[in-house]
Amino acid sequence: MTASTLLIAFPKGRLGDELVPKLAGTPLALDAQALKSRVLRIPTATPGVAALLLKGADLPRYVAAGVASLGIVGSDTLDEMDMDLLELADLGFGACRLSLCAQEGVSLDSLRAKPHLRLATKFPRATEAWLTREGLTAELVPLSSSAELAPLLGLADAIVDLVQTGGTLRAHGLVETAVLGHSSARLVAARGAYLSEPGRIRPLAQLLVTLLRKEA
Repeated sequence: MTASTLLIAFPKGRLGDELVPKLAGTPLALDAQALKSRVLRIPTATPGVAALLLKGADLPRYVAAGVASLGIVGSDTLDEMDMDLLELADLGFGACRLSLCAQEGVSLDSLRAKPHLRLATKFPRATEAWLTREGLTAELVPLSSSAELAPLLGLADAIVDLVQTGGTLRAHGLVETAVLGHSSARLVAARGAYLSEPGRIRPLAQLLVTLLRKEA
């Protein structure tokens, strides 16, 4: 890889687990040997194009700073951050719901009736926006992982979290009591690079859209 290598920021975790197989056998397939290592900068099948594997919460910063020319990230992450990015396309995979979830038998009305409602979440902006729409107030308990434990251990009355299949909720005796919004994978670009190098970056962006929407 050289200094002129174009970098695409790929998400680690749930979204990355869906993304990488979709690109297998395409011009943007990730090098299989590098994927087995702990290397986070991985060549693709196209010379001069490489992927950076990043946590979703960090990915927009790498793209906004121009380190990566393009990135793929969940819209839920974008909604929680105020980053100077161009959102180019909804890629149509990684669909999930942002939901209010509580223990079985706890209804939305009973949560509304609580004099001091506590909600654990890593999505404070989306949660605050929903509370405002609903005319509710709540204490937000910030968590970065394992939010399902919060209602079970008395840290919060309910959680606001992403739900894809609902399997993790059911395993912890939780149910969805309200849907706050929906999320899916989005293709984003560094504004400066996208506008100053259209001949290099736009064809790559179009290739990603073609490959991923076809497989969505």
